[in-house]
Amino acid sequence: MYRPYSCLLIFVLLSGCASVDGDRLSKASSDLLERTGQVMKKIVNPGSSNPYQREQQALFDQPYIDPLTEYLAEHRDDPSRASMLQQVERERDARCEAVAEKYANEPATNAMLQRYQAGYNYSCPDHVAAFSERVERQPPIPEPKPPAEPEPAKVVVADDNGVSDRALSDCYLLTAIRNYSEARKACQGPADNGDVRSQANMATIFYAFEDYASALVWAEKAAPASGEAAFLLGQMYATGHGIGQDMDQAVYWYTEAAKRGHKQAQAALDRHLEDLPAGDT
Repeated sequence: MYRPYSCLLIFVLLSGCASVDGDRLSKASSDLLERTGQVMKKIVNPGSSNPYQREQQALFDQPYIDPLTEYLAEHRDDPSRASMLQQVERERDARCEAVAEKYANEPATNAMLQRYQAGYNYSCPDHVAAFSERVERQPPIPEPKPPAEPEPAKVVVADDNGVSDRALSDCYLLTAIRNYSEARKACQGPADNGDVRSQANMATIFYAFEDYASALVWAEKAAPASGEAAFLLGQMYATGHGIGQDMDQAVYWYTEAAKRGHKQAQAALDRHLEDLPAGDT
């Protein structure tokens, strides 16, 4: 690799011997050797004064803070990286400051503190601690009161089966708002007295409680006259919950529910038809 440069040096020395005296030759040779040595040094070691320049550039090019902290922890005992570690630490601290300025404009809430801790507690613990102190200084914010459940209707009028309007209203309303524990109590009487909607509600309630056997009993009672119960019965056949899986029966009850305008049943039928092989209807 260095042979051409050696030949050049020898050629210059020999060609100048006949025209200069000993002192001039010695000085010229010394200067030439020094310059040649500098050139050879650059050829042998062309790198910059920082052998970790690429590592540093890669660290600074990525947008996150934790890799900087991890690099500092990994190489903190390496004296050859001392200068670079100082630069990495300054960059890490500058990024933490930028994040702290952003959070300075955020509300001092526990939710915001949890978000700050989750993202930056590893690399910027001092800034996170300062935000935590800011949260602690805030006066407590009262928790919003949950909306009160609407009062059931108070009109008490019995129908021909001895079921009062209030009992029906309670059953329908409590089921609609998914207060299933209370709905089951309210719907039991009307369902026992033959109210189809209450029977469908009982099926829905027991299905939600995963009491599939009871859900099946009430669904079968109400399905011939209730789109909701027919749809639920179709679901039970389709999934095998409470009864053996039977897609023919599922399609039958989905169809009955769809006839009564049940949109979910119609969608289930459409999905079933899409999944069938071509020509199999």
